[in-house]
Amino acid sequence: MTLRLLVAHSPAERDAARQVEARVFLQAFGNTPELLEQEYGAYEARSRFVAVIDDQSGDALGSARLITAGASPVKTLVDVAGDPWHLSVADSLAEVDLAGPTVWDVATLAVDPRHRAGAAGAELTLALCHGIWRYARNCAVPGLVTILDDRVRRLVRAIGLPWHPMTGATSQPYLGSPASTPCVFVVRTAEAEVYAARPDLAPALDHGTFRSIEVDPAHLLPTRGTAAQEPVPAGRPERASSPRRDTMGWRPPTSPRAELPAHPSRA
Repeated sequence: MTLRLLVAHSPAERDAARQVEARVFLQAFGNTPELLEQEYGAYEARSRFVAVIDDQSGDALGSARLITAGASPVKTLVDVAGDPWHLSVADSLAEVDLAGPTVWDVATLAVDPRHRAGAAGAELTLALCHGIWRYARNCAVPGLVTILDDRVRRLVRAIGLPWHPMTGATSQPYLGSPASTPCVFVVRTAEAEVYAARPDLAPALDHGTFRSIEVDPAHLLPTRGTAAQEPVPAGRPERASSPRRDTMGWRPPTSPRAELPAHPSRA
């Protein structure tokens, strides 16, 4: 099969991305389609999907939902301002020269369990991470925010991605996760950090160099992902309610060490 990394643009691509998101969240967290609509429906017009698509079947093997900056804060910033962190979002972001109205949210990341194992699964995860980072750079996004389960935070740090705890954030129980930490990714400093931490993975994370996944730079341009978006229907104002369950979506494919190429300097 031919696998392509892209920002979902056509209705079919966006539907495929949503479907893998829904399958994974239902299986992993019991999140029904109704719950996903409740939590993310208000952000639908601002959602863009990075996905790995199988050209033959049209299915997505994995996807990540990005919520773009808008008139109201992205979902992560709403959540960290409330329980259990009560962060001053403006002050925390200002510590890394970012501002709430400019950051995007990595709201979910889902990898089909049938494609998580071994080197192919690791490459799929790396491809999605590359797509998120490259698309953010192409769109001149200065920073990204998310809330990471601490197991996943260790995974992304092992990959070499500089997701750092937001200033003032501590590890706390959060929406079904026993320990999660609000994190920020500063785009202007990420490249140097990636090359310093994982020079072996930098070609994949930075340039999208993969063995089994095709990456066309045109499929990660800012013009992708916008045409299929629709305005929020009249009578349904944009809202940003906190989720009732852990729907963050960032979970290791299996064991972090099993999914990543070994680094000689790490235990």
